[in-house]
Amino acid sequence: MFEPSEIGRITPDEQADALRTLIAVFATSVVRLGERRPRNAVSAEIIDILDEVPSDQAEAVAQLFTMMALRLRRKGRPRRTTFRLTLETALLARSYVGEPAPSNETSYLSSDRPGLRAIDLACSELLERMAGVPDAEQRAWLTAQVIATGLIDADRRHTLGGTDRDLGDMAVAEFLLRSAAQYLAATAVRSPPSAPPPPEDRKD
Repeated sequence: MFEPSEIGRITPDEQADALRTLIAVFATSVVRLGERRPRNAVSAEIIDILDEVPSDQAEAVAQLFTMMALRLRRKGRPRRTTFRLTLETALLARSYVGEPAPSNETSYLSSDRPGLRAIDLACSELLERMAGVPDAEQRAWLTAQVIATGLIDADRRHTLGGTDRDLGDMAVAEFLLRSAAQYLAATAVRSPPSAPPPPEDRKD
């Protein structure tokens, strides 16, 4: 697991190498007038460059690419960007846990997704239990309930301690991220509330 304090700590040499790689990616994806379309935006040369990144520097280079991707995605709608990042991170966590890849995003987001009635009931139960929690502690209390659901789900399939600790931790993260992605997907298309019909002109 990475240390939060290390995020963004990239040496000038690492930054230069990553930037050169990024430039190469764009260079191979540009279609010039009169030229053939590139076979693949990520060429074999770029893969070679990435494969040569030392393992102890891989996270730093990955952080730089992530920040670049985030800057590009800020041009899109915030909700759409958040959904894509959440879904992709959930799938990445899933792959680290060793779960099979889903056949497609739709099946991944729809599997084991609760219906609105089940969510309403869960909200009612939580509100009843939260009534006895002091106001200043309610957010932390709710967070504990959310993390507990991820721990319980992960514990059914993975070891949460010992040598497989990382797999168990990633399983918890995948559960929580997938739940967030399911929520974003389920509420993505919301029709605005219909306006009341205009009153009829009365003619007395």
